[in-house]
Amino acid sequence: MNKSLLFGLLILSFLVVIAFIAPYLPFVDTSLKETVMKQKEGGGFELPPFAPTADFPIGSDDKGVDLLSRVLLGTKETLLTILAIVLIRYIIAIPLAMASFYSLFFRRVLILWNRLFSFMPPIFFVILILGTPFVVFSDNRYLWILLILAVIEVGRVADIFYQGMVDISKKPFVEAGIVSGSTPLTMLKNYYWPPLRPSFIVQFFSDLGRTLFLIGQLGIVGIFLSVEFVSQLDGGYQAMNKSNVWPTYFVNITNHIWSHPWLPITGTVAIGITIFAFSMTSSGLQKYFDKKYKRG
Repeated sequence: MNKSLLFGLLILSFLVVIAFIAPYLPFVDTSLKETVMKQKEGGGFELPPFAPTADFPIGSDDKGVDLLSRVLLGTKETLLTILAIVLIRYIIAIPLAMASFYSLFFRRVLILWNRLFSFMPPIFFVILILGTPFVVFSDNRYLWILLILAVIEVGRVADIFYQGMVDISKKPFVEAGIVSGSTPLTMLKNYYWPPLRPSFIVQFFSDLGRTLFLIGQLGIVGIFLSVEFVSQLDGGYQAMNKSNVWPTYFVNITNHIWSHPWLPITGTVAIGITIFAFSMTSSGLQKYFDKKYKRG
């Protein structure tokens, strides 16, 4: 019995169900009403973030919004965001890997791409690029962020599949296809893609977890996927978060971890469980395909 795959898919199924039914749950505040202050039991008033109470089961954020409602409503946005990033990444990476296998020019492009974004952690490149005025003030900021987060690791993913094609090319059945006069397109379809497909599926789920970890770091440095610029009394403008994705709970983490620990803990638990689910699913799929092809 493949416990890793079963357990991983069970958690992911639960998250997908939550993503769609969250707005209809009776205890979820879909309006995300802000509570400016509330009265204490012993008298006086309290400002947000509010600690966990009957009104706020796991506390509130710094605007007085029920944190449980934000987490549940943010599930769909978080999952769709990482899914979009990984899909864009693979749409670019797979053709690049195949082109690199047949063309020296594209192979050099892949090497340059991979080396450019691999000598430092991806988060440094993300911060550097997302901090440019063109992205910060763009009307399509959300789309630019998705594209940049996807492109940063295209080289790594493409190189994995390129190396896979190189290994497959040494197999006897591939040599038979070449001898029989198969075209490059036929070789890709009938000889390279079938052995690569299991690796593609396993790597895809692994990259979903890796991408969630990456955008989690954006919350720590205060980079939001969707913002609204609000004028301040000094005449300047401040970028205010408009997104409910889980990494936003890590903003000002060094302050909240001591005074309002429920904020970073909520984000950590939500992201940790989801990454764990992707990891278990990826590991379980690897075991499944290994067993399937060994049996074959």
